[in-house]
This record gives sequence, structure tokens and C-alpha cells, in this order.
Amino acid sequence: MTELLVVGAGPAGISAALWARWFGLEVRVVDAGASPGGQLHRVHFHPRTLAGIPVGDGPAIAAVMARQLADAGVAVRGECTAQRLEPGARPAVILEGGERLACQAVLIATGVRRRRLGVPGEDALEGRGVSFSATRDRAQLAGRRVLVVGGGDAAYENALILAGAGCRVVLAVRDAPRARAEFRARVARTPAIEVRRGVRVTAILGTDAVTGVRLAGPEGVADVAVEGVVVKVGVVPNTEWCRDAVACDDAGHVRAGEHGRTSAPRVWAAGDVTGPALPSVAVAMGQAAAAVADARRALRED
Repeated sequence: MTELLVVGAGPAGISAALWARWFGLEVRVVDAGASPGGQLHRVHFHPRTLAGIPVGDGPAIAAVMARQLADAGVAVRGECTAQRLEPGARPAVILEGGERLACQAVLIATGVRRRRLGVPGEDALEGRGVSFSATRDRAQLAGRRVLVVGGGDAAYENALILAGAGCRVVLAVRDAPRARAEFRARVARTPAIEVRRGVRVTAILGTDAVTGVRLAGPEGVADVAVEGVVVKVGVVPNTEWCRDAVACDDAGHVRAGEHGRTSAPRVWAAGDVTGPALPSVAVAMGQAAAAVADARRALRED
């Protein structure tokens, strides 16, 4: 029987698998994606805070990590979506389709996904003016009038990136800004960025391409002409499959205590799925290492 089943192959899951193999555990990894890397596949710049990785964007780093897994003899079973977690002395994960994977311990590392607005036009116009990354789509949006939605670091940073590409930017902030003071100050000094507070997007307009947005705010509802929309409204934890088995916070993040232990026996969690104060590759990998070390101790005590 598999000793440790790792669900998710982002940085946390990859780190967990490598440590498990180093500790001599029989490890198995399943992931909903086609290839290992998780959210790294959506990082379209070089993360300068990741020590020891001098060059490369997210997909390049994911490829390096995938090679490390292969070199360690760890196979990742991709395109496998976890549907349910069965806790217990011998936990199991039920995959979409009904397959049951039994094991001695589970590590939840399913990460997060981008939060969407859920408004008319968002899905239909994705790739035709609707974007989720100014870094990736900067050339496509250059010189246009673009609405950036969100009030956190990512939204403010994306607004600055677009302003640097010659865009006229409207930054729509629904509630109080959460971005760091340095980002807010830079935006305030940038004439090409107009900040609109207390507004929300109710629709994205256009047939073949984005032509505008519908904004609702204190002064009512108004249509604003734009040629692009960049959505930066946070993330959603991928925990629908395990929320009935482990305690989660109000946002859906798995509550993980010391060494990644969850409320369920034989179940640990690591990475962005736990809602860390500083979501990052480094934190995810460190959490995973600590969780696997603790899982190993628990298994060896049996």
C-alpha cells in the first residue's frame, strides 16, 4: 500500500514527493493538471525572491522541478481530479470517475486557482480582451484603454505594468485597497492610471472583442469604454473535494497546524491551499518538507 499519497503537483506537492522519496517512503502523486508545476504555469515572469533559481519564468521552473521528480524516480499521474477524501486510520482519495486510492497518509497540496468575476462576458471574451495576466498579455494590450479589477498587490502591479506599456488604465477597486503602500504610491504618481473606488464590474461588454464594462457604484450604473479587462481579484482554494473531511476556514483554506497537521488523522496539508500569510514557492516547499517529516514520524511510530 502507498505510504504517502500526495494530492497536487505544484511546488508544495513536488517538494513533498522529493522529501518522501529521500525519507524512503513509498510515495504516489496525483494531480489535476497535465504536467507538474501547478500555479507556476501561470507565472509569466522570473520570481526574483526564489533563491537559487537565477533565470526562467514559472513554466521553466516547473520543467526543472518535473525533471527532479523524474530523476528521483517519482511518477506523477496527471489529469486526475480528486473528488472526495475519506479520512480514517487508512485514508483514501476518491478520484473523478470513482477510482479509490487507499494509503497510509495523505498530503493535501491542491493549491489555489484564480478567482473569476462571474459576470456576463467574462468567459466568452477571455483571450479576446479579457486577461488574467498583464505580464503575459502586455503586448496584446499595449496602447489600449484597459480596466484592471482588484485592490491587492497584483491588481496595482498589473496596472503599473500596463501603464508602462502605453496603456490608459482604469483601476476598479471595490472595497478599501489592500495593496502595499509602495504600490499605492506609485499608482498615485502615474498619470496614465485612474483609480475608481467603490465600484464593481457587473458585465463585460462586446461581441467579438471587449468594447467596454458595466460598472456599479455609489453614483449608479454606467458603461465605460475599454478595450481590455485584466482580472486580479484573488484566488480560491481547491478544497471542494476535501472540505467535508478536514476543517477549513471561511474562505475554504485547509486549517493546518504545526507541521501541517489537519483536523483529520493521517492527513496533512501544505502550500497555498492552507492560506499562508505569505503565499510563495519558498513557503510552500518549506511547509511540505515539514509536513512530510512529521508524516514519516507518525508512520514509523505505528
